[in-house]
Amino acid sequence: MIGTRARAPGWWIPWTFLGGFLLVVAVNGVMIWVAASTWTGLVTDRAYDRGLEYNRNLEAAAAMAALGWQVRLAATPLAEGSRALTLEARDRNGEPLSGLVVEGRLERPVHEGADRELFLAPAGRGLYRAILEDLPPGQWQAHLRLTRGAERLVVSERLVLR
Repeated sequence: MIGTRARAPGWWIPWTFLGGFLLVVAVNGVMIWVAASTWTGLVTDRAYDRGLEYNRNLEAAAAMAALGWQVRLAATPLAEGSRALTLEARDRNGEPLSGLVVEGRLERPVHEGADRELFLAPAGRGLYRAILEDLPPGQWQAHLRLTRGAERLVVSERLVLR
């Protein structure tokens, strides 16, 4: 063949590297697009209301130190998947607190959509209890509000259920 040059051996090697880099860039682009389009970044509903509630909780934290209330929260297994969430409330002298309204939320910090609203009913002598069905084991964060008239106590406690 006159006028044609034969290709040098290994001419394809630089093109292989270029193709590999383009493949990595394309895969990373797809992964970035999927990551950005599937999660909104919103962790809580009603974020504005929650922010206002947080400010009220800060005010309540200062007031609760003056109350001297002492609380202890425990979750005990009952039957397959159900648990009793029990709160023991005492005043500064160690006497049981009665007449409280105990409500709040139980949040799962590692899973979205598992949060539950709570209402703990009086169970006598400073005890308040809620029965929770189908509560999987793991880490939970309890955010409770104890109110009696104008008195208010905010409790936030991490529970590890086994």
